[in-house]
Amino acid sequence: MMERSCRIVKKNTFVYSKNMEERRKNIKDLEQKKQGEFRSVNLMLEDLGEALVSRMETGEGAAGALSGEYQRIQREIADSEGLITAIQEDIIRLGQVEEAISFNDRTLFRVKQDLGGLYYGLGERVLEDETHGEFTEPYRRQLDTLRDKVKSLEGRIEDLAGRETANILVQLGRNTQFMLFRSSLEKTQSALRRIYETVGEKFASREEGTPEDGGEIARSLEEIGDLVKQAETLRAEADRLKEDKRKIADTLNFQGGPVKRIGSLEKKITQLKNERRMVFVKYGELALEKDREGEWGTVFDQGNRLLLQKIEETRNYIREIENRIEKIKASLAIDEERAVITKMEKTIGVERGRIAAAEKAIEELEERIHGAQQHIEELKKIEAYGNKN
Repeated sequence: MMERSCRIVKKNTFVYSKNMEERRKNIKDLEQKKQGEFRSVNLMLEDLGEALVSRMETGEGAAGALSGEYQRIQREIADSEGLITAIQEDIIRLGQVEEAISFNDRTLFRVKQDLGGLYYGLGERVLEDETHGEFTEPYRRQLDTLRDKVKSLEGRIEDLAGRETANILVQLGRNTQFMLFRSSLEKTQSALRRIYETVGEKFASREEGTPEDGGEIARSLEEIGDLVKQAETLRAEADRLKEDKRKIADTLNFQGGPVKRIGSLEKKITQLKNERRMVFVKYGELALEKDREGEWGTVFDQGNRLLLQKIEETRNYIREIENRIEKIKASLAIDEERAVITKMEKTIGVERGRIAAAEKAIEELEERIHGAQQHIEELKKIEAYGNKN
């Protein structure tokens, strides 16, 4: 079981400020502390569940269900990790096969070069040996033509090389001719070499077998035979390696290729491990419940009981934090309501002042109305009887 350091719960003394902003900050600090304690509880439950579920036999009810879920997750993690290992091994194997193919190709290339040299030497010997005239006859005319052409071109090149002139244009023309003759000579020499190699290869592949005179031709044929067998072995090995490469590549390219498959499997493993952690937490909760009910007494060891005690203490501490948060919130709510009441009382005072002013204005207006009405009565008398004075 992975060890974690479990905090020892200690009571803190909380001092609350009368300032509302500071009390709000107190609430925020307490909420953060509460979340930290919740995480601590979950870690302890996870430790407890991991310690118990891995050694408990699958039982019945909730314990059996959680044990079964744990076993399923473990199997899926193991299967996914096994697939990743297999893919990685295939990648290594593919690299090894590609390296083997490259080495095989280089070896075969060297063998072909050696064979070419042996065929060339054998062809020269066979063409020079009059006893094989019947075999070499089809090639002699072509060989003589190419030899004559080689001599002619070599003579022309030698002639051009021996001429000197101060005229730049003439020298440029000679340089051009020299390049053309040199290119033609190289092609002719290559064709001549191919004839020697062809003669040697066809002579070596005849069905008459190797001469038994022990001469140079016989020794060349033996060397060629050994290299031919080596080349055939290398070609067969190349075919086998290429087939292995094809099979491994087909396996790796399945479902989007190795990188995508490994990424998908790693993501699945991460998800499964998160699910496993939740199983541990649930199993830890179940163990806590069983402990309260007095069950599983023989299951818990000293470390388990210490975790159970710390979990209970931490949860009590969380409840204390929650209680303190509620008290501060209630204190804030009271002050907020008082602030509202004070504001409304001030508003009432202002409105009452306005009402008093309005009532005074009304009294003054009523007095003026009364005075105006008396004046009207006096004017009516004057209108009816005239001025008595």
